Amino acid sequence: MSDWQPDIGRLLATVRHEEPDRVPLAEFSIDEPLLDKLAGKPVRTVEDHVAAQVAAGHDFIYLRANYEYHGAVPVVATGTPLAWEWARSHASESQQVSADGPLHELADLEDYPWPDPRTLDVAHFARASAVLPSGMGIITGVGGIFTRTWMLMGYEHFCLSLADNPDLPARAAERIGAIQCRVLRRLIGLPDVRAVWYGDDLAYTESLMVPPPFLRRHVFPWIEELAGIAHGAGLPFIMHTDGVLWEVLDDLIALGVDALHPFEPKAMDICEVKRRYGRKLALFGNIDLGYTLARGAGKPEDIRAEVRQKIRRLAPGGGYAVASGGGAARYISPDNYVAMRDATWEFGTYPITV
Repeated sequence: MSDWQPDIGRLLATVRHEEPDRVPLAEFSIDEPLLDKLAGKPVRTVEDHVAAQVAAGHDFIYLRANYEYHGAVPVVATGTPLAWEWARSHASESQQVSADGPLHELADLEDYPWPDPRTLDVAHFARASAVLPSGMGIITGVGGIFTRTWMLMGYEHFCLSLADNPDLPARAAERIGAIQCRVLRRLIGLPDVRAVWYGDDLAYTESLMVPPPFLRRHVFPWIEELAGIAHGAGLPFIMHTDGVLWEVLDDLIALGVDALHPFEPKAMDICEVKRRYGRKLALFGNIDLGYTLARGAGKPEDIRAEVRQKIRRLAPGGGYAVASGGGAARYISPDNYVAMRDATWEFGTYPITV
């Protein structure tokens, strides 16, 4: 049995490229059915979620303000009661993204019901703080600016508009970016908030979703502002984005990203990232979701071997946290998640000798 106790300090030390007592676990999200099984009961309240994250081996709970953009899939509002409820009510469905969105032309930007950062629900933060075990912290963030821009337009319409009506995606990204920055400023000073984790998928396993110039002009300045808000409060800035990121990895570091997640194995060689950027960027993830954890081998002994290998190659000197290469999806068996957690506890004590 592990002597593990939650300590947000070990995750913060990892981001600083220091060696804490042990390698942390750092999943961006764990799907509700898996959380239920890890907790041994239905996870419904914020208090339940804190207990479930402790069972998962996390030093933190991830919470956002409870809101979303009308027309975007609610489940992308990771870390909110809204997303938790949506996931429970759609547990048997795959995540569907509408081919269309509410923003068709410039006039729609004025009619759209934009969220008001001044009135957003953050009551669940205080409820979480009231039951946090000693040493555990809250990580907060906001949802992706790029993701919400294309979701509110529909992806095909968004892509066509890059050529046919470029003012629309540009101005939509501007509205969303300004709102997300205002939201983060409201969250950054709440009790027990110790880091910022921004989620925004920019790529597939084969390429970026759009050419870099759009990101550099209309998305990256907002990410830089978000990172500046975090750093101004003395907090690290972590980013989640799937896919292959070689074209923009230098950009992300220059914007102020301190740690990156999840490094899908078929998209990027995390050991090459470590070799080239290991002192500039902390690395979270890379345990193979498609093969080792779920649909392929799916055996605890294979998971144990992969976790041991990744810790041995990536953790010395700090800067690495164990997580799946995508997110703890509902199709991962509890036994497999527990195998990843327990292997991290077994092999992740510093100094690394495995």
